[in-house]
Amino acid sequence: MEQFDLFDLISERHGTIRRILEEKWNEMSDISISNSEWYIMSKVNNHQPTISMIAKNVQISRQAAHKVIKKLEAKGLVELVPGSNNRDKCIQLTDLGQICIDKYIVLKKDIEKKISENVEIQQLKAILKSDWGI
Repeated sequence: MEQFDLFDLISERHGTIRRILEEKWNEMSDISISNSEWYIMSKVNNHQPTISMIAKNVQISRQAAHKVIKKLEAKGLVELVPGSNNRDKCIQLTDLGQICIDKYIVLKKDIEKKISENVEIQQLKAILKSDWGI
């Protein structure tokens, strides 16, 4: 990793952590959930966004968001409910989806705790949250 620049290092660490999360989840559950599905589920958790809101927030096309949401719906993790108007449908977690996201949050906290044994997490979070002037 010595030859990597800042962007490569961030990307490499992100990929490693996501792979570890996926492996740990698959060890404890029969329900396979991809990283993109987790990302959308986390955006849905405690909210009822529309498909277009998810697409905008996750920065993917509406069609791509719809495709992922349909997969989550087929797995019984989310459901579509009527929105404020007849055109938009809102997405909400099912009971199973909420159970999965709650377990995933615990899993992420466990991995964060493990990382904190070697890295100053609060300092890293502060750096990542700060204005980088770009």
